[in-house]
Amino acid sequence: MLTHSLISKFQEYLMLSANLRPDYIASLGTVGDGSTRLREILPEAPELLHAIYSTVSGTGSDEEEPSLIEFIPGYRLIHINEYEQEMKILTGILEEKGYSAGGIVLPILTNYGSDFICYYRSADGVEQICDLLHDYGDLVVMYHSPEKFLETLCEFYKQDVYFLDEEGYLDCDLVLEGEVGTALNPDAKYWAE
Repeated sequence: MLTHSLISKFQEYLMLSANLRPDYIASLGTVGDGSTRLREILPEAPELLHAIYSTVSGTGSDEEEPSLIEFIPGYRLIHINEYEQEMKILTGILEEKGYSAGGIVLPILTNYGSDFICYYRSADGVEQICDLLHDYGDLVVMYHSPEKFLETLCEFYKQDVYFLDEEGYLDCDLVLEGEVGTALNPDAKYWAE
């Protein structure tokens, strides 16, 4: 059963995105398509992925409109039709780097350099959102829960961390992003670096 808070936080994030990029929500596809496909790919998918894909389908790798590509600066929300492919890429990177911490690692966001923002659930059931840079191969904790992930992203819009650059791409104030990220996620390694 989906928690109402994850769905409402995800929808809040979409609405905040639409304030800056009016066509963004429509570009993410229709409700329901992603949810059915997600159940086929991952019958035991975490609530965060259900909250996302029961609302939208994601952004395809072929999207060309600058303001519609990125979910957060530098990363797109993986389209459900590309999810299996991105799972294989992520698994390959983790195997290549010898990552073996146990638990489940699933992609949420990616970029064209095969870097990922991942959902991670440890063997003891702790859920976190981590950064995985292809060149480094270490999962670095960004958010200590899926709720903190969505809450922080909403705050980035509310505090004007995110904006559109001259070319129409989503960008951010790196200093302010670090300050807001640290304030909301004080123990997360990513924000301390």
